[in-house]
Amino acid sequence: MKNKNRLIISLLTIGIALFAVVQFVVIPHNQTEQQKYLSAQQEPATHDLNTVLKYKNKYMGNASNDANLFNHLPLSTTGMNFQLFSDKLDLEVNYKDTVWNIGEEKVKRSLLYNSTAAFALIDNLQVIDYNFLDTSYQVKRNDIEALYSNFPDILNSKKWDSLVRVKMNDSQYVDNTFKKIFAPK
Repeated sequence: MKNKNRLIISLLTIGIALFAVVQFVVIPHNQTEQQKYLSAQQEPATHDLNTVLKYKNKYMGNASNDANLFNHLPLSTTGMNFQLFSDKLDLEVNYKDTVWNIGEEKVKRSLLYNSTAAFALIDNLQVIDYNFLDTSYQVKRNDIEALYSNFPDILNSKKWDSLVRVKMNDSQYVDNTFKKIFAPK
């Protein structure tokens, strides 16, 4: 009986220790890693293309697909709503914040990245209008396509990383490209 009680107490001690390790080490570590990943998804230079590949669609008229795509791209934590103009193949993204509040450099990088992703993933989308509370921009498919030699193949992870993501770290490239292809509205 004495050995049985020792075994039970030993197992109980081990169980409590394992519970403590899981509760106070493993779970907080996993939550921290998840926060880091989600934070990385808000930056074009660290965004994971694989999270949005499931939103590839031939037609821009699928409102829920378009909204889900933009809700998984940088600037998704900024409140926004959408309006589709299927007859013009135009998507309007209305942000509920100002460029000044978000940061001009971050907005430029994000809009360049998001536009490239949207045009690569939505085959017949021709124009995207981005409206902020203080300013608006318009970008056209042909201007984004002109940035890349073989645009239809850009969704290959290696090409995406070298042609799109890496360039998001070059603020001069972002600024010059933004000025060249984004028209103020």
